[in-house]
Amino acid sequence: MEDPKTVVKHEPRKSLIVLFIMSIVSIVLGTIILLGPSSGPSGMGGGAGWVMIIGGVLAMGIYFYGRKSGRP
Repeated sequence: MEDPKTVVKHEPRKSLIVLFIMSIVSIVLGTIILLGPSSGPSGMGGGAGWVMIIGGVLAMGIYFYGRKSGRP
């Protein structure tokens, strides 16, 4: 049986890759929600778009922090 510490050190950072992909998806969907129904006042749609964009930017910040730190 392999030592868990060596497995963690050599395993690719799959969770960071998933976090990066989901942050990009959140930013893109937030932009679509924000700019999509621009025929009239957006109301809650505009707020939801901004929340998704901000959430995506925060997730991307966490991704870059995780890549910068050397912890496995």
